[in-house]
Amino acid sequence: MQQPELLDLRQVCRAFGGSKPLNPATIYRQIKAGLLPKQIKVAGSSRWLRTEVEACLKAMTEARQ
Repeated sequence: MQQPELLDLRQVCRAFGGSKPLNPATIYRQIKAGLLPKQIKVAGSSRWLRTEVEACLKAMTEARQ
């Protein structure tokens, strides 16, 4: 079984913000609002599944069309 790829907060901020990464507080506000995927805790650190982040970005892109 292949390990899922995990992203840290810095990578998630960059994934959703592009060349101007989002502020971490913005990420957590949008998670609370149900707009972004929830993090998982790995050894006390927050991580996100790359597949969920990519699916969220794809859904955002498709919703604007």
